[in-house]
Amino acid sequence: MKNNISFVNPNEVRRTVLQMLHRAGASHLGSNMSAIEMLIAMYDSVDVERIRCGADDRARIVISKGHCAAATYAVMGHFGILPMVELQNYHMNGSFLAGHVSHAVPSVEHSTGALGHGINVAVGCAIGLRAQGFSERLVLTLVGDGEIQEGSVWEAVMLSSHLKLDNLIILVDNNSISSITATERVIDMRPLTSRFKGFGFGVREVDGHDVSAISSAVSELHGKGRPGIIICNTIKGRDVPFAEGDPIWHYRSLSDELYAEALQYLNTKDVSGNVL
Repeated sequence: MKNNISFVNPNEVRRTVLQMLHRAGASHLGSNMSAIEMLIAMYDSVDVERIRCGADDRARIVISKGHCAAATYAVMGHFGILPMVELQNYHMNGSFLAGHVSHAVPSVEHSTGALGHGINVAVGCAIGLRAQGFSERLVLTLVGDGEIQEGSVWEAVMLSSHLKLDNLIILVDNNSISSITATERVIDMRPLTSRFKGFGFGVREVDGHDVSAISSAVSELHGKGRPGIIICNTIKGRDVPFAEGDPIWHYRSLSDELYAEALQYLNTKDVSGNVL
């Protein structure tokens, strides 16, 4: 796997996502903004060229959290997997860039309209790569902290632990909001680290907006004789001040005025993400 830190700038990706959502009048602003550094770290941890050409021994990236479609496509664009010009068609009538992550998009492994299913597909990918003699190839899957309340997730967790799938790493977008309320009010699963350790996983907990920390955790967990999970503590709506931590921005779309306000804030940040 790769060990370098990506040159893809999260602020530039956020600008791209804002443009996509505003142009389409689409929702899921909060879900997209919380996952950007996680997505960058995932693609930075693998051989992107093998993904682009569809090689049999490519790493697999499965986005189970389907509500971060705009961020997924934007990151793929910035990594050169998708043409940037295609992003202008996001969520438009007739576009293959749907509002939920879709495998109609080249280099997307799985459609995730139904939450809780992607992790099962990722387990199947890890098993398949092992069977073909490619067990060193990573399978990375991104899930939401509300999504992991689905029962199917825990069936996949049990099986992957039993089979010691050490090429499988799950990343949890732990933004503490499930749709329109706090995740803990739906089902309180804290502390997540203890739950996954109890299932035999290698566990890391990191700042989910630190690409370097996430990439390092991937490297530390890969190939250690058991599956891994990275609890990425994030802020829903990150770097859009009026949306940060506000559940309504799972559904609300950007007006012209709020779009301009969000862009203006990002323009005040330097390449390292610090406010000037």
